[in-house]
Amino acid sequence: MRPIMTTSTLMRDTGKAVVNRSPLTQNDLEAMIRTVADKDADVARAVDQVGFPTTRQNPQGFESFVRAVAAQQVSVQSARAIFDKVQAGLGGDCSPSSILLHTEDSLRAMGLSRPKARYVLGMAQAANDGTFRPHDLPDMSDDDAVAHIVALKGFGAWSAEIYLLFSEGRGDMFPAGDLAVQRGYQRLRGLDEAPTEKELRSATQNWAPNRGAMAIFLWHLYGAATFD
Repeated sequence: MRPIMTTSTLMRDTGKAVVNRSPLTQNDLEAMIRTVADKDADVARAVDQVGFPTTRQNPQGFESFVRAVAAQQVSVQSARAIFDKVQAGLGGDCSPSSILLHTEDSLRAMGLSRPKARYVLGMAQAANDGTFRPHDLPDMSDDDAVAHIVALKGFGAWSAEIYLLFSEGRGDMFPAGDLAVQRGYQRLRGLDEAPTEKELRSATQNWAPNRGAMAIFLWHLYGAATFD
């Protein structure tokens, strides 16, 4: 398996090496799940029954955060339709400078709710003034990257963890607050109730540094038609 994080030979003006992160490949994902399965009989049994999930690879950068806002509290299909309408309304340019040419009302006319329009405008302003630096995220530690994202209005830990897992391939990023992940773990262990976020984070410490891959597997397991 290739390293999830590599150090690029590119250098910033400061002379500091730039960290290059890329989404998990299918081979990455399966190798990480196998690593856990080798030590966890429940995971091994589940893999035998439901197979491996398919990885998801999202682009990095500002546009993905606009997509994330569009996707909040709606179905996948609705999220795609909203983002496509926003992108068209912006002339295909989802950059901060393009967004800041618009008002809250004009963004609402593109399909965003009033809160989402405010989030997008606030995020664009933060990127414009340098308080939000999405292109610096790969250089940050996991904790610092999450903190940087959740400082944005409208972004919680779940949104941050999803971006860092699927856009940057941070294989240990574990969205334990996700209900489907909790239900997947309940199914994996045969529990009467789904664990809380705190309980799930504690129970999966021994999966590190592969918890992100296991979150993807738990989503897959939760959605499986049958699992005994």
